[in-house]
Amino acid sequence: MKRTVSALARASARHRWLTLIAWVVVVAGVFGTAYVVGPALQDDVAVSGSDSQSAAQLLTTAGDDDTAEDTPSSQIVIAGDDIASQTEVIDDVVAAVGDAAGQSIENPLDDPIAAARTGRISPDGDAVRLSVPGDPKIEGKDWQKAVDAALDPARDAGLEVAIGAPLGTQLDRAGTVNSELVGVIAAVIVLFIALGSALAALVPVATGIIAVAGGIASIWLLSNGFSIPESAVTLATMVGLGVGIDYALFLLSRFRQALGDGRDVVDAVADTGHDAGEAAMVAGVTVAVCATGLAISGVEFVAWLGFATAVVVLFSVAATLTLTPAVLAIIGRRALRRRDRASISPTSAGSRPGVWTRIAPRLTRHPIVAGVASLALLLAISLPALALQLGQSSPGNALPESNQRVSFDLLAEHWGAGYNAPLLLVGEGDDPATWADLAAEVTGLDGVASVSPATSADSVITMQVVPETGPSDPATADLVHALRSEVIPSSDVSAHVGGAVATRIDLSDRISERLPWLIGIVIAAAMMLVAFTFRSVVLPVKAALCNGLSITAAFGVLVWVFQEGHGVELFGLDGPMPLDPYVPMMLFAVLFGLSMDYEVFLLSSVRHAWLRGAQAKDAVTTGLAETGGVISAAAVIMIAVFLSFTLSPNPVIKVFGVGLAVAVFVDATVIRLLLVPAIMTLLGRAAWWWPGRPRRRSGAPSSGEGSGARA
Repeated sequence: MKRTVSALARASARHRWLTLIAWVVVVAGVFGTAYVVGPALQDDVAVSGSDSQSAAQLLTTAGDDDTAEDTPSSQIVIAGDDIASQTEVIDDVVAAVGDAAGQSIENPLDDPIAAARTGRISPDGDAVRLSVPGDPKIEGKDWQKAVDAALDPARDAGLEVAIGAPLGTQLDRAGTVNSELVGVIAAVIVLFIALGSALAALVPVATGIIAVAGGIASIWLLSNGFSIPESAVTLATMVGLGVGIDYALFLLSRFRQALGDGRDVVDAVADTGHDAGEAAMVAGVTVAVCATGLAISGVEFVAWLGFATAVVVLFSVAATLTLTPAVLAIIGRRALRRRDRASISPTSAGSRPGVWTRIAPRLTRHPIVAGVASLALLLAISLPALALQLGQSSPGNALPESNQRVSFDLLAEHWGAGYNAPLLLVGEGDDPATWADLAAEVTGLDGVASVSPATSADSVITMQVVPETGPSDPATADLVHALRSEVIPSSDVSAHVGGAVATRIDLSDRISERLPWLIGIVIAAAMMLVAFTFRSVVLPVKAALCNGLSITAAFGVLVWVFQEGHGVELFGLDGPMPLDPYVPMMLFAVLFGLSMDYEVFLLSSVRHAWLRGAQAKDAVTTGLAETGGVISAAAVIMIAVFLSFTLSPNPVIKVFGVGLAVAVFVDATVIRLLLVPAIMTLLGRAAWWWPGRPRRRSGAPSSGEGSGARA
């Protein structure tokens, strides 16, 4: 494999301009096509084979192409003391909203009695709801702004106004900081400081952006045939930028080292592919394999979180193997600092000791102390993870001043908490008496606020149940389970419990059922890749345990910050929020893959020294000295990219950003710099045991081994 990657890098270097132009043309073509076609992203969650999915399918059969269900509508809430006395203001608002939306909007105050009966006027008489049909994404920003501006008369009158999803979501995103741009700027700054060359600093960023652009454009195209959520694109961009820039940095570091050793530009690129290129490929494939493991969830929404991430990561791997070598060949010796170009010689430039040459021996000198200290620190960070409780996040966890949050709070205040968590009983039949009996029984249940009369369409009966508790309250989940396991089976009706809240509950149940399988398969796949890459039986076990520690530490921080609310204000939130069930599943799959990145680069260098005849401890010291600097810089870049996504208005994206950043920080510091060197030193020769392995070389490697596996 090393020879293949090296040959590919050499070919890319020799045909550098052709390779660069080919990448630009292909990515521009894919991106241009995706832009013209347009993405069809959606955040609808469906759990195949679940009770909520059965309800959704019945509702679909009861509709037709002309139903309003195909056209989304946004709910506007206007609240103030004795809202009926604000007739003139509400009339002005209704007229203005209708003109802006190009639709006829029903005024609740035209018939207050009917509006109160249907819930368009709150039970306390202090709030009204308006429904605005139209898809904000299709209508465009001008339409969104016009509808929002139409509410100014109510704001000017001192009334509280909020717009619910989907329009409110789009308005909340408008004017927010571009987190991707912040991450890229942070990466450039870190690279410039680490490399001392503006041109060299731009190489990883430029190649990373090109790769991510190609991957995201591909996902946009795929979204026209598959149900891909918007959050999948955000997560894929986050991970893709991190790994794309990091992999290019590893290659750039090795290229500069080869140039410093006096190698010709093309030969230096080939050596880079031989060493760092293969390590990047193994690391990237591991991330992609772990991410695709989310398909085990059996939920399309969750599976595409993994598929999208894998697509972008594989684009990054392809760019690392071809585009980055071509760009390195183009800039040539300009990748070095100006002062280093005049001192290139095979005997001096490549042997100058660096900071990590002095630090590495200290880190391996007392392995037991380092190992125990790092384990104690990891366990302390991980301790809060024992209190992990999965729940259902909702618009009630959105940013305090956002439309989503204000709308949620107003509905809960004036209509009741359960109004944000309506349940739908859906079934087939034409016997009104049996449904009336079911309605009476459901009404008498604890935790039920109201039950609407059953309605019929094409023999499909629908009845809305409003709980007394909100979507994040465990009591709402208990009510759903009670309806399914006790109330409906004891009735004469064959019905299903559906709606957004019921679907989220089914998602939680499905993930709880599949999570052990995901953990087992992801660990097994990653261990096999490590085993056959490094020809070791012990190293995969060590890698799995260390990765598990970094992931557990990340979960500990997430529980402490988000679930318990310590310092959550730093991320724009005003209190604790529940962690959605798919969050730990997604984080485990992605983090396990990302943790392998630094493992692969460190072990590649250690293995190189070991094969050249170094003693086990000396091999670890050499590997740490060669990779410590670049791993630290790469970790800072990835942490900066991940933390930049905490600027997103979406609380779940904030959770992902913090979780990924913490895991990378712990992995690149406590684990790679303390725990792994300690374990490797204590294992000695046993770390490299492999059935039937031939004796290692005692001298310089043959041409097949190349110039080493330094990253």
